[in-house]
Amino acid sequence: MEKSQNSMTFSQEGGSNLSERVLLNVGGKKFETTVATLTRVSDTVLAVMVSDRWKTGDEIFIDRDPKHFGKVLNYLRDGDHFVAPSDTEACDELKREAHFYNMPFLAEMCMPMNVDVADVVQWKRDAIEIYWRPFVRYMVDDSLSLPFIYDRNNHTLARCIACEEFQDPKCSYLFDINYTAWEPMRHHMYNMTGEVTQVHHVIKRAL
Repeated sequence: MEKSQNSMTFSQEGGSNLSERVLLNVGGKKFETTVATLTRVSDTVLAVMVSDRWKTGDEIFIDRDPKHFGKVLNYLRDGDHFVAPSDTEACDELKREAHFYNMPFLAEMCMPMNVDVADVVQWKRDAIEIYWRPFVRYMVDDSLSLPFIYDRNNHTLARCIACEEFQDPKCSYLFDINYTAWEPMRHHMYNMTGEVTQVHHVIKRAL
């Protein structure tokens, strides 16, 4: 789940031709994109770089590690549909780049998620492809409990993703579901929201 946020506001200012292509040299690595992408979010470092002071056709050099610059461009292109890295170290590094390029929304996406009771949450976009079939099965059989995933090895098992405890299969796990007929559920999950009713705090002890 991810905490719901208001949609970003975009600016189309800067650059005389939004479809014009821009070549960027970030720490020696070349990237090519459009003026429209670089100016999609207002007041960023990249939007300023392609303002009216930028000369068409010139290469823009940025003395910065290029490791996560592709993700920065993906964020500018995809907006609210951008998915932050799941790796904690990569998220921290991308957050630093977001601060450098003055992209507070991107930095917020890279922050650890803290939710509390009564918060409104929604499905993370990168989780929907993994969970839409188990979610359909949960909707069909309301005796199941979330979160869970399914592993097939001659028969089906439900495995909790939190404690990884395997549950004994029931007969109701085994009947066939026409997932093709239920595929619209995957689309609707992008817009589903829910309210947090309970929060479990996990205490990790060093061994």
